[in-house]
Amino acid sequence: MPQKNGMATQEPSVEQALAVLSVGDAERAATLLRALLREDASDAEAWHAMACVARAGGDAQSAIALAGRAIGLRPEGHFHITLAYALLEQGHAEPARAAANVAVMTTPRDPQAHEVMAASLEAENRVQEAEVALRTALRLRPLDCEKHLSLAAFLARHGRVAEAVQTSEKALRLAPENVFAHNQHAVLLERAGRMREAEPFFAVVATAFPQDAVALANYGAALFAKGDFEEARSLLQDSARRAPDAPETRTNLGLVQMALGALDEAEQELGAALALRKHDARLAVNYGTVLSDLGRRHEAEALFRQVENWEASEQDRARARFNLGTVLLAEGRFHEGWQAFEARQSLLPARHTEELPQWDGADAGGAPVLLYAEQGLGDTLHFLRYVEPARQRAPILLAVPEGLRSLVAQMESVQAGRVTLLEKGQPARSAGVVACCSLLSLPARLGLDAPYRWTQVFQETGTGSDLSDWAVSVPLRGAGEGAAPQSAAKPLRVGLCWAGNPSYRFDRRRSMAPACLAPLAEVPGVAFQSLQRDHAGEGLPFSVTPLPDGDMLSTARLVAGLDMVITVDTVIAHLAGVLGKPVWLLNRFGGDWRWAEGSTRALPDGRAENLWYPSLRLFSQAAPGEGNAPWEKPVKAVAEALHKLVKM
Repeated sequence: MPQKNGMATQEPSVEQALAVLSVGDAERAATLLRALLREDASDAEAWHAMACVARAGGDAQSAIALAGRAIGLRPEGHFHITLAYALLEQGHAEPARAAANVAVMTTPRDPQAHEVMAASLEAENRVQEAEVALRTALRLRPLDCEKHLSLAAFLARHGRVAEAVQTSEKALRLAPENVFAHNQHAVLLERAGRMREAEPFFAVVATAFPQDAVALANYGAALFAKGDFEEARSLLQDSARRAPDAPETRTNLGLVQMALGALDEAEQELGAALALRKHDARLAVNYGTVLSDLGRRHEAEALFRQVENWEASEQDRARARFNLGTVLLAEGRFHEGWQAFEARQSLLPARHTEELPQWDGADAGGAPVLLYAEQGLGDTLHFLRYVEPARQRAPILLAVPEGLRSLVAQMESVQAGRVTLLEKGQPARSAGVVACCSLLSLPARLGLDAPYRWTQVFQETGTGSDLSDWAVSVPLRGAGEGAAPQSAAKPLRVGLCWAGNPSYRFDRRRSMAPACLAPLAEVPGVAFQSLQRDHAGEGLPFSVTPLPDGDMLSTARLVAGLDMVITVDTVIAHLAGVLGKPVWLLNRFGGDWRWAEGSTRALPDGRAENLWYPSLRLFSQAAPGEGNAPWEKPVKAVAEALHKLVKM
């Protein structure tokens, strides 16, 4: 054994060189291999190892030549595997498949031979054969996590994401400590639209690589999807500091800031993301959205119109057009607004409507048309007004969510038999329906440009247990003072709703903590009734009567017995408005288009009237912001107005 300074040194070997290469020291590996080849130029393993070094360094052309020299000396199966991969990296799919075929024939029990064959076949778009080769490799090593991961990645590339997730789950069960398996599984869940479920797996990766900007960004995005906004923001800010030129990170950070109400910060981040990728339609739509929320609608409109003409995916152009529609509606430009609003249909999940054709709003010649609820309960209540003009053109079969069914059954047109309510589970075609239409599409299909106002919604039955107490067949009150004064002996009965559905991404902006309503405690002569579902009033600084269990009809009956309603932007605002009850809306900054200037008209006495719900009065945030602070002024204004009302 050679000596150096009195100590034995190890002779270089191919195994030693490959071990050095495996830890990333390609230069040292090449030095060892050159020494071996100087001693013996006929060492086929050394030439093959040099090909591996070349591939690791990104020099596929040299790897082809070196692997070829090794094969010329001794045609081993694993030499052909390396040659096949190098040929693929150079884009030579057919020669690669030929080399892979030799490897499979020579070493049929080597799973790597089948894997490179799969890669070669996939490169030639021979997908089914490639899958067979990958599954053969898996059968040879059924307990190998990497083999399951390879198959999962293949399935995902070819659109079989659900199968890919299942295969990835098997990989994780085999190697729960494998960080890369966690990462791939999380990415696949994201692709499957299951980002919330991806969070714990991205968390493992971020914990393993706490300095990695991508790992932090992925974890932050998953937390955002779960609604853990503060933690998501912290992670995304950390990631953005480490990699400020990552547009996806800046975009997600901007969206988190939007969800938290920090609109100015959101505008900066979303603008920075668009500057990094100037013609990305998705990023442009996100930026236009925050501009619109900030009240910069003309800038937003211009940007959305640009995106409509870009070379972009159909979905991105539809998002731009839909957002353009909301801008136009907010400004009262209803004709074009309703047409653009129709673009939302391309963004919604496919709805089972028995493959009925879409109704264009024309006279149906006496054949029934199905009208269906498309989105939330509030939107359904709002657009039910269009059932009346629709029935002038066709007999109507109406489908609504189960939670609204008993309430909608009290509609005057349903009670009178002019509109038929679809029974639960009843096929629409059984009633002879020839076409269908979403309630939200009726303004566009019917060509009704101005807001359609109704004067009576529900049939008064004459029985106290039904709707006779509902003030719906009399002229609606104005929104100025909102309710009649009460006698000193009788308290004003006021319904309260302070929060919406927390699953809505921007719910934090429209909802408030119960403590924000503290100024109302100082108003004497008021009895508060909670209209907040699943909340008896914990955290409120005054007592409220809890909302009893029941559906929307029972809530409507309760609202009918109140003098007025104070609510944030939820279904309760629509319910009170539909019933003609005075409703004071605590409106977030950059709120819904229904509460914007385009849906408001000035009355002769100087008051403002909402065109959709004349009994509604707005108390809006003056500026954007996080947490409770933006609610201080509008709640104080409500308390002052309520105090004046009680004193009248």
